[in-house]
Amino acid sequence: MPKDMTSIRHDRLSKVMAFLQSKVKASHSEIYSVGEYTSNRTFQNDLYYLRGVYGADIKYNSHKKLYVMESAGTFQLNLKITKHEIEALTAGLSMAAHFLPHLKKSSDSLWDKLRNYIPEKIISHGSEIVRTTMMSLPIAEIDAEIFNTLIEAKHSKRALNILYSAPEKMPKQWILSPYDFYFRGNAWYMVSYNHKFENLGIHRISRIINASISDEKYILPEEAGFTEDYVLSAWHVIPGFEKFLIKVHITEPLAESLREIKWHPTQKIENSKEGGIILTAEVPNLYEVARWVMSGAPHIEVIEPEELKKIVKSFAEEILSKY
Repeated sequence: MPKDMTSIRHDRLSKVMAFLQSKVKASHSEIYSVGEYTSNRTFQNDLYYLRGVYGADIKYNSHKKLYVMESAGTFQLNLKITKHEIEALTAGLSMAAHFLPHLKKSSDSLWDKLRNYIPEKIISHGSEIVRTTMMSLPIAEIDAEIFNTLIEAKHSKRALNILYSAPEKMPKQWILSPYDFYFRGNAWYMVSYNHKFENLGIHRISRIINASISDEKYILPEEAGFTEDYVLSAWHVIPGFEKFLIKVHITEPLAESLREIKWHPTQKIENSKEGGIILTAEVPNLYEVARWVMSGAPHIEVIEPEELKKIVKSFAEEILSKY
């Protein structure tokens, strides 16, 4: 940190940077007020410092008389943090590198800058916590650049050209408007609007061979009927607008462990007179529930609907036919 960087000035610059990032465009008087300036000279010196040292691209539009933040550049932090906050940072950076591959290089770079200032004993505490988490939650390998392209397209509201390889099918080219991303069952998924079929679709990101920005018009989420609750509707991976009321009887010892798990936002659990629990929920896809029922056999019994019973029965018959 430069010798003339007092804590007072550092705090002032941090406030101005945070304000410009949230506002993007701001007048002289607005920035002046946020920085609590008492002289225009100090104000101009701070802008010069932010542009030169921070690398912030702050331009002045003389026609509109507004300052515009084109890019933030770098940040300089002056923080007091506790032992537990350091442990959280250690674990968080490791998890970010593992679960968010497009941030791996940045996570590793940030960690290299920080670790020289942190006692090794505290580092080891955070590392021990996260090591077993990553071992028990491996993720499908995805290309960091592709993931970054998808995220940028969502935030900038741009359509995408993707080449997608579904299991046992030839790769296909799609034009999509990306809406959301979620992590389920060791893999990342993207919810988007398919311009060809004119409906919402789910794509496993590890199966996207390449992705680029499309010249096609981006379809806004509300035009496609998409809401944030759409992703939450999934029992496991597949969300949807259909609603099937399911009711299952779960017996011990499985019932005891399932009492502690929130499987679905709509689920309700009550004790059964026969022992165990009764779980009810509204789900969009019965096949995912059927596979879950099979994974808990023989301790999960379907009460309703009849269609779910038939699917479970067909799965069981298929298994028995192989023995």
